[in-house]
Amino acid sequence: MNLPSNVYTQSHLKRAGVRFSVNIVDTMCKKGFGLSYYAFFFLFILLVYCYSTDQLFMFASVKHFYVLIILVFLYILLYTYKVYKFFRIRKSLREDVNPIAVMAYAVVLLDIHPTNPDKIIRPKRCAIVYKECGALKPRFFTGAVKKIDYNFTKDKVTTVFIDRKHPAYYSVVEGRHYKIIGKKKKNGIKSAVEAFEMKGSKPAQDNKL
Repeated sequence: MNLPSNVYTQSHLKRAGVRFSVNIVDTMCKKGFGLSYYAFFFLFILLVYCYSTDQLFMFASVKHFYVLIILVFLYILLYTYKVYKFFRIRKSLREDVNPIAVMAYAVVLLDIHPTNPDKIIRPKRCAIVYKECGALKPRFFTGAVKKIDYNFTKDKVTTVFIDRKHPAYYSVVEGRHYKIIGKKKKNGIKSAVEAFEMKGSKPAQDNKL
């Protein structure tokens, strides 16, 4: 696969020793209520209309109708809870006044199956990989998963808010997110970036890819 400079597949980075957990917090927040949610919501409204106008004759039996409307309602309820949960997690993470300074490292094409790490698939999504600044053994993070887009600014410094008890949960400040961060947290971001710059040392050398 011929790829532009600074664009790699996830499997290639894994072989090179660059390992990371895909950013599920920002991905869920960015996705929000997807097409399937609105489709099920429309179906629920339609079912409620059929019930309120006594048009249940369209169904094989009243029992089937009730089973269907309960399942649709549960889907909507669980989906809503899931989205709310990740927005709440991101808000909680960003209360941390000591974020981690990172820099944009590469664009990664996600070609590893999310539930089967040994299975390689055709990449349909990508994310920007961020590398921890000034660490001998840097950690790697990703931004929100998105459709394949090779555009990014390499070495741009930003910050990561991480759940230190559950490192798989983290949030990367990307683009417009800077606008919604309060003054106290902005000071934390500034401190994290300044701490990296004051070290006067270069980040750990990249793995040879």
